[in-house]
Amino acid sequence: MAIVASALTFLNYLDENQLWTGTEDNLIHCIEDLVEFLEPQPPILLPEDIALPAVDEDDELRALASLPVITTLAALVGWVGTGAPVTSTKVPKPVSLPDLAHALGIDLAVDSDGFPRARKIRSMRDVPEMLEYWETAEEIGLITVNSTRAVPGPNAELITERSTRALPLVRAAVTEYVRRQLVTGQRHPLDPTHLTDIVVIQVILAAMTAEPTASPEDVPFDDEQSLMDDFVYDRLDTLVEQKLLTKDGAYRVPAALRPAVLHAVQLASSETEFASSEVVDSQVTVRISLEGTHIPIWRRIRLDATLPLAALHDIVQSAFGWENSHLHEFSAGPAYSGGKVFIPAADIAHRDVLGTAVPEEEVAVGLLLSSVGDCLTYLYDFGDDWIHHIEVESVDNPAPDSPAALCLDGHNMAPYEDSGGPWGWAHKIEASADPRHEEHSEIREWLGLRPGQQLDPTSFDRDRVNRALETLFA
Repeated sequence: MAIVASALTFLNYLDENQLWTGTEDNLIHCIEDLVEFLEPQPPILLPEDIALPAVDEDDELRALASLPVITTLAALVGWVGTGAPVTSTKVPKPVSLPDLAHALGIDLAVDSDGFPRARKIRSMRDVPEMLEYWETAEEIGLITVNSTRAVPGPNAELITERSTRALPLVRAAVTEYVRRQLVTGQRHPLDPTHLTDIVVIQVILAAMTAEPTASPEDVPFDDEQSLMDDFVYDRLDTLVEQKLLTKDGAYRVPAALRPAVLHAVQLASSETEFASSEVVDSQVTVRISLEGTHIPIWRRIRLDATLPLAALHDIVQSAFGWENSHLHEFSAGPAYSGGKVFIPAADIAHRDVLGTAVPEEEVAVGLLLSSVGDCLTYLYDFGDDWIHHIEVESVDNPAPDSPAALCLDGHNMAPYEDSGGPWGWAHKIEASADPRHEEHSEIREWLGLRPGQQLDPTSFDRDRVNRALETLFA
């Protein structure tokens, strides 16, 4: 819009100063074309604008289970059987691809658009539609893949079960598959495929309202039909073929499928939002402090702003001596506030979160912590509830040869893992130091203290933290 407005201003300048060298008709044509872009546009729909209808669980399960994607995923689990050999990149070996393609109903001779494949198939990664099913199955626990074999995962049996016990798994399968259809992975906000993602998402959101988008039968085509329109309709046709959309004069999402599809749109919208942002190469110094402890426990860390939040998770774990044995999440607001949370991509299909979940691997630290005073919450262990407040103290240009993360300062000893949260940790310190406490011996043993040894809650070893950080980024 800014570019169009600037172009119109420039044309007006040329006209007023008699510098336009074309005909008057040319000038009017240019202005009219540009003004079209400034006409009122349809309102942008957001996932939170959609009101989901009440759906009976049995109806939802029947609708989801009848989708081709569920049938195909069940066939994939059946093909894996008791185990299937994989390559070092964790996909089936090329020799087994024809057999797997037959099981999934995929024609290796042509691509998903019906055109002959552009190159010889050397890996499953040359067959995107097959790879989507494979990665979806791994993501939701239908298969488990190591460096040599794929075997049935912990949720394998549920994919063919038709009791409501299987509903969360089947819903997660559809959500993950649809999410992959809505995110191309392009990073630039003006990339045509990125724009296609946005348009397709808008059509799907409209398909869950009383004013759905007209399907191609009602759209007049002409010689100037844009290439992007073709991309959009191809993407929508794929969803129609998968029975995730219906196309009868307008695109609609069947009511029973809307919970799974809307969740997929929420995830895809979040990925699109952060994928289109750029991070300034800088170093941020943050103070990370634990909430609710009886004495202040904090660490001051300088780190590279281009690191993903997944790396910041590792940094916090190292700085506080946590063992990464529990779930965690980042949030821009307070813990449990129901806003956007950033969690590992592998957890998204399985975890119920209060807000919208975004893969932490896809978001750079600098997108959320770019200015002095910016804050982030890191919650670790949903039982003990260790809440870390992360606040930016300074932002600097990157120093030559500076490590990715460096501990500058800190105060007091970090709690032990599984010590019962701030209250439990304070209780253990008190009991371990008081021989008259009824739990004195038991807690000293739990803390691993030798006879005569005392726990010093005021101790802090910065060099030890930096050795851990150095090992982390080695």
